[in-house]
Amino acid sequence: MNLKKRNTWQLTFIMLCVFVLVIAGCGKNSGNNAVEPTASSNSGENNPATEAPSEAKPITIKVSNWPKPNEEAQVKIYADYVAKMKEKYPLITVDKDEWGYDVSSFLPKAASGELPTVYETFFTEADKIIKANYAADITDIMTKNEFDKALNPDLLKLVQKDGKYYGIPKDGYVMGLMYNVNLFKQAGLVDDKGVPNFPKTYEELAQTAKTIKEKTGKSGFFFPTKNNQGGWMFMNIAWAYGADFEQQVDGKWKAVFNSPEAAEALQYVKDLKWKYDVLPANNLVDVGTDLFQMFGTEQVAMSFGISDWGNAIVQNMKMPKDNLAMSALPTGPKGNATLLGGGLYMFAPDATPEQLDSAFKWLDVKGFSPQTSEESLLGLETQSKTANEQGLIVGPHGLRVWVNEDRIKAEQAILDKYTNVNMDMFNDYMTNGSAGLRPEVPVNAQELYKTLDVAIQAVLTNKNADPKALLEKAAADFQKDYLDKVQ
Repeated sequence: MNLKKRNTWQLTFIMLCVFVLVIAGCGKNSGNNAVEPTASSNSGENNPATEAPSEAKPITIKVSNWPKPNEEAQVKIYADYVAKMKEKYPLITVDKDEWGYDVSSFLPKAASGELPTVYETFFTEADKIIKANYAADITDIMTKNEFDKALNPDLLKLVQKDGKYYGIPKDGYVMGLMYNVNLFKQAGLVDDKGVPNFPKTYEELAQTAKTIKEKTGKSGFFFPTKNNQGGWMFMNIAWAYGADFEQQVDGKWKAVFNSPEAAEALQYVKDLKWKYDVLPANNLVDVGTDLFQMFGTEQVAMSFGISDWGNAIVQNMKMPKDNLAMSALPTGPKGNATLLGGGLYMFAPDATPEQLDSAFKWLDVKGFSPQTSEESLLGLETQSKTANEQGLIVGPHGLRVWVNEDRIKAEQAILDKYTNVNMDMFNDYMTNGSAGLRPEVPVNAQELYKTLDVAIQAVLTNKNADPKALLEKAAADFQKDYLDKVQ
């Protein structure tokens, strides 16, 4: 799941209602505002998109996830992108759309033909979107620009159907632990370099959170419980306790999270509330509103998180960038387990070839390209330089989607140039964060998270709630409502 930016972190990665894509076919996308289905001009050598005809005419594309006015650094970065687009491709107009993907709003927008030309979504949603015909076939333009050769083939499988491509993996994230450094200092839980003492096991996490609560009076740990985010985070703990969620048996999908291991993991979450008393008083909380506000104002010391969220907190809550650290997730009774997720670029199903051409030009100007020329890297250079100047965190990064080594090295060189934080605060995350990587479940992931939210809310609001009984009911409901309907 992508509270990924997401900003992927604007993932905000967020998910409220069950996503039911049962409508085949699609409507006209008036949201693209195309003037004429004609191509843009100024195609040049190494241009990432198709060649434009000699008589090019104006064309308009709409782009989702546009920064909101209060996101000052991102607003400036996007203004630079637009200026560069206008300079290189004067006949292309880029319209902004602040809408970002969430489960409840996507289907109405798609069914009414209002999807932006370029929109972002999560790894978990690709299959449903493709089957419902809400994404354009981009096979020709993708192979022409060699994205198919430069991107991680395992991630490309997410956007393929019958040998055709319907999206582009844009970024990946690995779940880790985020730390409010000041609260750790106040609790005396830092080393001689001021780096937090990272808990290595889930039991250590609970004890660390308890110490912080005792020493500072602030919540030691944040755990989301709504908008599908509780279930999303719970998977990390449950896997580390040896649980699984879905299995395919004789061609049918089965819910298997009514296990002793899953019940033990849910008991751990319950203990954070009733045994250790380290969670916020409010039991109905999410990431984008509650975590960012509480973390940025030093009301909570630790949370699961991804690298992009740090800048959301710094930008929106004015938290000093040096007040954030990250580590790998703790180890559970059955070892390491870390959720792997990420985001995709997808394209409106009725986008014309000329709009797709323009959309790929836009991605190139942003710096999302397999090319390593100075021009292709300019977008990333602009983003890193501006983020540095605006006091945002530059240096840590999520999982790269490229397998093109030249591109990876070129990106790292730019990051090194503008890194502005003590990487000791992030090295554990960067070095060890990928231990025990697990992809999100393949079938109805968002619906599973929603189902688990209910069980998590129950154990945090009722001291007498029975984790085993809750999961028995949740698994039975999930099987009946979703898995039994999978074709």
